[in-house]
Amino acid sequence: MGKRGFRRTDDLKKVHEKAVKMRKMTDDQLVHYVEDRVNKAASEGYNRGKQEVVTSVPYDNDKSVQHFLNEFRQVPGIGKITYLRLVEYAKKNGYI
Repeated sequence: MGKRGFRRTDDLKKVHEKAVKMRKMTDDQLVHYVEDRVNKAASEGYNRGKQEVVTSVPYDNDKSVQHFLNEFRQVPGIGKITYLRLVEYAKKNGYI
């Protein structure tokens, strides 16, 4: 029976080539390859998360905390005492 490689698309051929290269690696090469990929992924994830935090955090914390408190006041089951304690805590710790 003949080989069926002709049925592979270009993407499947690339994946197959990578798989063959990985199967031919020694244990040491394979461990280093996987560790490098993990470190690269962690670094990219950390940098992406760091960038999202920098671009999404409002610089005026007074408005964001005040907005939260105003919205929190309308949550069912939250009474005046709980709301006032939360406001007092925010003022005491410098959030507002």
